[in-house]
Amino acid sequence: MDAIKQLMNHIEVEEVRAGQPLRFSEACTTNDRIWQGDLALTITDGSIPDTHVKADKPTVQLVKGNTIGARHCLDSLEGVDMYVPTEWTEESLVGPILVMNKERSVVHPIHGDVTVPAGFSVSCTYQREYDEEQKRERRARD
Repeated sequence: MDAIKQLMNHIEVEEVRAGQPLRFSEACTTNDRIWQGDLALTITDGSIPDTHVKADKPTVQLVKGNTIGARHCLDSLEGVDMYVPTEWTEESLVGPILVMNKERSVVHPIHGDVTVPAGFSVSCTYQREYDEEQKRERRARD
């Protein structure tokens, strides 16, 4: 036990707490992920699937809905190309893909902000929950 105490005295331990801001490191690779509440931000290889189209009218809000839990928003659309699912609704489990030409942050009034460096592509997906009553998978809500 003394060895552990000695080791702890010589290293910095970074604590991660809910609501704390996070940042994707420039060393992140495809499939690295940060959860911001019920929104998963996942680094992609930059390819855009056939299920997505370039947004005619991009929006800063990344989750459909009008509750506080749905307020996952980009700090700006400047330097962002957004591709949205062809059928994107409040019930969707898959959201937009963001191609970041500039560093941007995903902000939320409750969860910590998540910063994504320029040059990354990020897909947005939503936490799943099984609805026993309806016997189907559905999107979880904050």
